Amino acid sequence: MRTRYHSVQEGHHAGRRSGGGQSRARDRARLTERSYALLQIILAILAFGVLVIVHEFGHFITAKRGGVQVNEFWIGMGPTLLKHEYKGTLYCLKLLPFGGACVMEGEDGESENEHAFGKAKLPRRMLIVCAGALMNFLVGFLIVLAVMRPNGPNGGYIVSTISEVNPASTAAADGGLEAGDEILKIDGYHILVRTDFDTALARTGSTTHEITVRRNGETVTLPSVKLEATVTDANGNKRIGITFAELPDSFGMHLNMSVRTAVNYARLVWSSVGMLVSGQVGVDQLSGPVGVAEVMADTAKYSMISFFQLVAFISINLGVMNLLPLPALDGGRLVFLIIEGIRRKPVPPKYEGYVHAAGLMLLLMLMVYVTGQDVLRIFMRSN
Repeated sequence: MRTRYHSVQEGHHAGRRSGGGQSRARDRARLTERSYALLQIILAILAFGVLVIVHEFGHFITAKRGGVQVNEFWIGMGPTLLKHEYKGTLYCLKLLPFGGACVMEGEDGESENEHAFGKAKLPRRMLIVCAGALMNFLVGFLIVLAVMRPNGPNGGYIVSTISEVNPASTAAADGGLEAGDEILKIDGYHILVRTDFDTALARTGSTTHEITVRRNGETVTLPSVKLEATVTDANGNKRIGITFAELPDSFGMHLNMSVRTAVNYARLVWSSVGMLVSGQVGVDQLSGPVGVAEVMADTAKYSMISFFQLVAFISINLGVMNLLPLPALDGGRLVFLIIEGIRRKPVPPKYEGYVHAAGLMLLLMLMVYVTGQDVLRIFMRSN
């Protein structure tokens, strides 16, 4: 005969089994989430590493094609895992999956080797120096081209041409904007893609703007256009009262928007450099490899399209930054080559080496600082 005691005990054990099952399910969910997060971080690190390798490959292939001796080509950094010599070049696979190097004969000093970097003609050396950045630009553009998707509700692209202006809006007042106007500039800021319109308005904080448009094939400057959110839409929200045109998707349109987006990425990087130099942005707001990898990993959580758009932006970022005229960067080396072209003779390698060594020390110090800032930010957020 079943007793009440037995029934209670069985219920108790069943509850424990149920609770244990839920606990194991939660543990599995946490493990899956952590594994996915780790995978995203690894993906971000590898993507960043590939972009650096792409940069070095640009130097490598241009040097090889130009008859310049490449002594070593590394993939990664740190201790060497594998190495193989082929046609005078030592190829190395390193432990850490980011970074790389292309070591050319006579790159940082004099060499009697007829295939040394310094023996190549000046235009060839300039091309080799710029090739890494050019490769980053090319890869960035190709990624944009591959992942670009129409952004309009009807499957087309929203462009900076106005399809409609609400007659009651301030934008239409006093001979202002008209339907059919293609917005070219706002307060001197060039409009390449639709989102530049919002960026341009936010730059000044003013409601009155000088706007340059293309109207009936002619360039027209409107010196004082007021853009205020005075028009109420169907949802009760206040709007400026401008509707932008949506153009059908086509290969030509896709290519056009991809080029504009890639150029806009380069402009954003250059604008950020200008803000850093002018003091509008502090050094503490910069991010190093750790910060970049974290942002890439976070982006991968939401959309792989967004992730690859960010990869394209970072690739173009690397290209722009490496062409800055700073010692130890490609842009700094290019400056010395330009000086050589003007003087008709090279700067003594010893003095150029001193300048690049000093620049490298400063860059390493900056890298240590921004990496420390990245780690500190991550640590503070985790607590």
